[in-house]
Amino acid sequence: MSVPIAIIADIHGNRWALEAVLRDIERRGIQQIFNLGDNLFGPLDPAGTADLLIAHNIPGVSGNGDRELLAPPAQPSASLLFTRKHVTSAHLEWLSSLPKTAIVADDLFLCHGTPSDDNTYLVETVTPAGDVFLRDTAAIVADVAGVEQSVILCGHSHQARDIFLPPGKLIVNPGSVGLPAYTDDLPYPHPMQSGSPHARYAILTKVDAGWQIEHVLVPYNWELAASIARNHQRPDWAVWIATGRA
Repeated sequence: MSVPIAIIADIHGNRWALEAVLRDIERRGIQQIFNLGDNLFGPLDPAGTADLLIAHNIPGVSGNGDRELLAPPAQPSASLLFTRKHVTSAHLEWLSSLPKTAIVADDLFLCHGTPSDDNTYLVETVTPAGDVFLRDTAAIVADVAGVEQSVILCGHSHQARDIFLPPGKLIVNPGSVGLPAYTDDLPYPHPMQSGSPHARYAILTKVDAGWQIEHVLVPYNWELAASIARNHQRPDWAVWIATGRA
């Protein structure tokens, strides 16, 4: 059995959730952590989150929210404007150092969305009616065709999932550390909901038969994080954080 590896994603500036996850990882004695992006974007504590990630020197990739912070669109969202206002040039420099994809531990491929697009769900599809389903296996296989590694780690949807692709590839989404639910307009208006307010991450361990996966739900003071969102005039984020529902 190899040493366990912790995978985190989609922190979205929720420093309190990140602190709880890092404490749990340390308690378990896990030395390796990889981060799948969307680190700071949101009306919470982007600066404190950045400081914590920089101090822990956690390798990882950037997400669509990280990219938009570095190159804001013509009509930035309220969350983007808040985040830009509360981070420093050093934080942005750190974000700019993150690659779009990475290969780590020899057999793990890291990306945020799909291997080629950080703003597209890899294993979910959204219907025009706003329903969210697992994508067809063939569509997923086509998106990862250029990846040689047997394990693909992705985030973006905030949904903890494990997808097995014949003849043996494995896709793992660890879920979201800091934002257990949200709504989005693309490709169609839809909610994403985990159903609980816990901070989430995943642990991967190589055993004789293959990769063993453990999804971890960590309790923390989500009412405090929700109150911060409300104080920053984002009652929608407060509900998402405190309930895991959108």
